[in-house]
Amino acid sequence: MTDTTGDGPTEEATLALGVILPSSNRVVERATEARLAGLPAAACYARVPYGAMLKGEAYDESVFLTAADLLADAGVAALCWNATRGAALGFTPDEDLCATVTRRTGLPMVTTALAARARIRESGYRRVGLVVQGGPEEAESVGTRFAQAGIAIGATCTLGITENRLAAAVSPARLEEAARMTAQGSDAVLIWSTNLPGWRLPALLDGVPLLDATGLGTEALLAQAGLPRT
Repeated sequence: MTDTTGDGPTEEATLALGVILPSSNRVVERATEARLAGLPAAACYARVPYGAMLKGEAYDESVFLTAADLLADAGVAALCWNATRGAALGFTPDEDLCATVTRRTGLPMVTTALAARARIRESGYRRVGLVVQGGPEEAESVGTRFAQAGIAIGATCTLGITENRLAAAVSPARLEEAARMTAQGSDAVLIWSTNLPGWRLPALLDGVPLLDATGLGTEALLAQAGLPRT
């Protein structure tokens, strides 16, 4: 028999938050659950196919609308596309995706890429170190997109991982070493993959703020739903 006499919030009283993530991601759910611990909120998750979410240089919005519809059935208060692809595409596709999903569901939507752009701008970081899971081409592409958004990228570190799900296997120690390599001369360091375990690293490295992609998306989702952001 289930005990229903506890003082904790009921499922009905708990705010539901919708998280969309790539199918090959192993990190977002764990990082989100850790962030929500102790808050009157619970995450509901939906995945979209990692290899089939794009049409050329834009999203295949149909797969996101399906995910958003399913999350809307759970009564979520807001939605987040917690993935970094938007920066490689140039931010506009993320803005368009949010607008399309909101028109369809009536729910506010945020993305990791848009959250990162907003956080860096509002914090006044002039030069950001960048860690990416892929190779030099990825670093150059992402750096160019941020530069187009008025955000200067300083030192970069590439981990050389070409299969997305394998990024989750990077140890926190290796990731911290990569972050430290980009911290010198930077106002902040950005871990730019939601499948890297950046949420396990400290918020400051040698006094330099560390921005974890997954955490940025989650914080934006909390703010959109009216919950406190760190």
